[in-house]
Amino acid sequence: MTKKRAWIIEVVAAVAVVIGGSYTARGLHYQHRFLPHTQLLGVNIGGKTVAAAEQAVTRGVQQERFAFKENGATKLTATGAKLGLTVKYTAQLQKLMKAQNPWGFSAATVVAGTKDTDIKALTTGATFTAFMQETAKQLNTNRRAPQNAKVVASGDKFVVQKEKAGNTIDPQLLGAAVAKSVLAGKHTVALASAYAEPQVRSTSKKLIAEAKTLTKTQNFTGTLTIEKQQVTLSAKEIHSWISATNGKITVDQTKAAAYVAKLAKQYNTYGKSQTFKSTKRGTVTVPAGTYGWSIDQATTTAKLVANIQAGKPFTQAVATQGAGYNKDGDGSLIGKTYVEVDKVNQHEWYYQDGKLVLDSPIVTGKPNQATPSGVFFVWAKKRNATLRGKNDDGSKYASPVSYWMPIDYTGVGLHDSPWQPTYGGDWYKLHGSHGCVNNPPTFMAKLYAAVALGTPVVVY
Repeated sequence: MTKKRAWIIEVVAAVAVVIGGSYTARGLHYQHRFLPHTQLLGVNIGGKTVAAAEQAVTRGVQQERFAFKENGATKLTATGAKLGLTVKYTAQLQKLMKAQNPWGFSAATVVAGTKDTDIKALTTGATFTAFMQETAKQLNTNRRAPQNAKVVASGDKFVVQKEKAGNTIDPQLLGAAVAKSVLAGKHTVALASAYAEPQVRSTSKKLIAEAKTLTKTQNFTGTLTIEKQQVTLSAKEIHSWISATNGKITVDQTKAAAYVAKLAKQYNTYGKSQTFKSTKRGTVTVPAGTYGWSIDQATTTAKLVANIQAGKPFTQAVATQGAGYNKDGDGSLIGKTYVEVDKVNQHEWYYQDGKLVLDSPIVTGKPNQATPSGVFFVWAKKRNATLRGKNDDGSKYASPVSYWMPIDYTGVGLHDSPWQPTYGGDWYKLHGSHGCVNNPPTFMAKLYAAVALGTPVVVY
């Protein structure tokens, strides 16, 4: 072997030793560090430990500026730090570290996916959530909210109206859009991908079933009876009140109550003056008194709603409260059986079924304590009562009577008055009562026996 050849071999051997040592050193170095050029979310983490890599990626993401765009225009920009972006990829980085070959020479690029674990690792934090909510609130000024599909009336049937898209921003969708952009290594966020979507679509089986249910009511009418009168509730009116939930009819309570209130205003007799054909003075107008009835609106509305929900034609009598309602009545409150008190003529009549049964002159209240006018009714009957009150001078009185029939709730009524020497004419002007109607004792006995509880008493 020549000296030259031996020298070459020695050099090659020395180089091999150096290379081998360098390779060994490199392998040992990258056992706990990432290989050169390894990237995560666009940040070079080559040569870094897991902890250092996570810190580097967090700095990189937080320093990056993201543009929120819509229709080609930038609506706002914000750094990752302002967005509240943080990185918690310890587990993923440790897994990658174990998977890499420290003795190899190939670089690795870590591409985060869109799995929930990746997104949560990137976006977890109250700052991030608060930014999305506040940004959505600011951007949603004057925007159009999406509209759900719904059942609407169309001619003589109900159909499903298609949902309508909007452009309001949903905070959760906005957060997802940000995460998607970051994980993809992009610096822009498309706002259109964060538009709130309709929650109910026209393909909903539930809506389709509701439309079919409501369509079945197209010839559905109702009838409400008020005494002998009948009021028809049209199918069109019913349609304007109803919707359907889970295939069942739902009635708008407010509209039903308003309808009943309208009926009450038209038909109630309580609190309204009445025209009355008097015995001596022709037709007179008598103010309201204690006699009269009104529709019980709460009860009537509840029953009306229940009848409509049953989904078939119905007839319903209104519920009433007060006195004087007659299901066989002709609309006249007073009817044909009543007591008539004419204060001008100082006379009283009792008619039964339209025929005069009894009449007599009377004494009503003095001018300064006049018997009140109105349509009242006999709400009680009592024998041998003592009437108490005060005289004009303030002194108290206690007048025993044999027959007492109160007609209002202030102490006014019909009774016998044995202390009166005469009745009728102008006697009442100086010798009138404290407001009651004084009757001759023998007449009052007959009137008491003839008049039933609840009988109207017309005073005018």
